[in-house]
Amino acid sequence: MLRVNDVVTFTAESYSNRETVGTVDGYTVFVPFLLTGERARVRINYVKKNVAYADVTEILLSSPQRALPHCEFFGKCGGCSLSHMSYAEQLRFKQNKVALNLSKIGGLDVDVLPCVPSPSVWGYRNKISLPVRGKRGAVKVGMFERDSHKIVDVRRCALCGEWAQTLVSLFAEYCNMCGIEPYDERSFAGCVRHLTARYEEDQLLVTVVSNGEFTGDLRPLQQSLARRFERFGLFVNVNTARNNVILGEKSRHVCGLEYIEGEHLGVKFRLSPDSFFQVNDGVKDLIYAKARQLLDLSSTEIFADCFSGVGLLTNVLASERFETYAIEIEPSSVADAKAMAVLNGTPRLTNVCGDVTKELPKIVAANHGKKMTVLVDPPRKGLNVEICNALKEASPNCIVYVSCDSATLARDLATLSDAYSAVYVEPYDMFPQTDQVETLVLLNRSEQN
Repeated sequence: MLRVNDVVTFTAESYSNRETVGTVDGYTVFVPFLLTGERARVRINYVKKNVAYADVTEILLSSPQRALPHCEFFGKCGGCSLSHMSYAEQLRFKQNKVALNLSKIGGLDVDVLPCVPSPSVWGYRNKISLPVRGKRGAVKVGMFERDSHKIVDVRRCALCGEWAQTLVSLFAEYCNMCGIEPYDERSFAGCVRHLTARYEEDQLLVTVVSNGEFTGDLRPLQQSLARRFERFGLFVNVNTARNNVILGEKSRHVCGLEYIEGEHLGVKFRLSPDSFFQVNDGVKDLIYAKARQLLDLSSTEIFADCFSGVGLLTNVLASERFETYAIEIEPSSVADAKAMAVLNGTPRLTNVCGDVTKELPKIVAANHGKKMTVLVDPPRKGLNVEICNALKEASPNCIVYVSCDSATLARDLATLSDAYSAVYVEPYDMFPQTDQVETLVLLNRSEQN
């Protein structure tokens, strides 16, 4: 019988999400930071019925696919979970994760292609969202520890470029110099909750998330930013909610750039600080190019892009040959999408601000009988039954589903399976060094429908 603090010998038989799984004395045991085939001494930290969780104390047999972690904070900071794997093993892990979820959760028998690698495996992130904690004069800006809300003071994240290291350091220095009080989750007191930023095309947008109206002097921060970045914008966002949501609804522009301008895949864009945009530009472009290739728009009369964000992919796919609708719930993203359509002279495009659950059925009803093609790129929670039903009602010849969570993807594909079949499933490594994976799926309408 296993008990907490028992130290036992464990062999990693397979992967289960970010952990390995094996059997010890009749218990199913989950252990992070191992590779399949490795043997280790592990300490049990949780037991319930016939399931246990443990941490490694000593590796007895190492896999040839084991890699030396690139970051000194690996294993403590919750940002990375796979840096102990070679990159080839990370890609195999992600292909296997998608396949297992589609099989076990969705009950689907479908081939999953190898995971497409990221052009950059380090320094790829164009965005940071970091909690600010600690004490006045000793501010910590970093990441939460694995499975906790204790902060790890990470001044340099290997997933981001030098721009992030520079920004985090000067922001912490500013807070300490000016006596800015960091947020306390237990008392809900303090001033600064988060630091968020996006860096694109040598342009930086910085947002200080404040627990109420920010009353500190921002001029020293402006001056520090000006010395290190040629093109930047500074914003303050107010968030007094007692939850884990990063941004509040109210933001104000302090100085500098109001948005980032750039061009990807031949489409000009503008980004506001809180607009959704994929964090890995190289992989984003690969996914969007493949989506354009997979979608059969040759005979469509209506194209609907659901959860369209700032509308980059919408503009890539839009055409004067058919009507295009882009549905997005975040007002700032819709504003950026409208500006993008004007910048690019995109024809026959309507940007809709609203909930896909409500807006997609309206578009379907207004275009009854017309041939429709649909792309969905939902947040991590995926679709819901109402959206799936609206998709079935629209009866497009094909649907492209871009997913950032293969578990909710599997659930949704199962819901759609009476009308659509997944004929192409390809994972993409949008988030190297982490256990997260993006998946592109082509769904064709079943012959009997």
